[in-house]
Amino acid sequence: MKSFFRKLVWLFQRRRKEAEVYEELQFHLEEEAEERKAEGVAPEQAKWAAHSSLGNVTLIQENVRRVWLWVFLEQFVQDIRYALRMVRKNPVFTLLATLSLALGIGANTAIFSFMDALFLRNLPVSDPASLVVLNWHAHYRTDADKRMSQQIPVIQSMSGTTYDDSTGRTAGIFPFV
Repeated sequence: MKSFFRKLVWLFQRRRKEAEVYEELQFHLEEEAEERKAEGVAPEQAKWAAHSSLGNVTLIQENVRRVWLWVFLEQFVQDIRYALRMVRKNPVFTLLATLSLALGIGANTAIFSFMDALFLRNLPVSDPASLVVLNWHAHYRTDADKRMSQQIPVIQSMSGTTYDDSTGRTAGIFPFV
């Protein structure tokens, strides 16, 4: 729980905390350089030796920041700021992207609502499991040579689709005779 509050404090006092870290790193660099000068090393070489013994100052600052702050939150805020800059820079692209997203989401919602009402919900009847589908099947007439005739004389007129199988014609519509 301590780390949570420490990160929260760092979030609100970020500039001051980063300045403190920078000052402390500079202090350590100067102390190391002074120790090298006391050993008899030239001032420029002492600074260089202090930097090489301490390491990369920027990397140390990044590591301290990683300990004190949520990296994900910081990167998220940076991404939001970048996105807002790009929105301001390209308003036409932003408008077109927003419109295409809105149309896509709206079309998807409309299609899903239609499919939900049509296929996913139960029918508004008292016992939907007792419903059945009725199909009719008409056998082909065969002539004397046992060849199938493609005409089925029983059906005079109908509107709808049928399909043929090896024995005859089948459909889910009922023609009038």
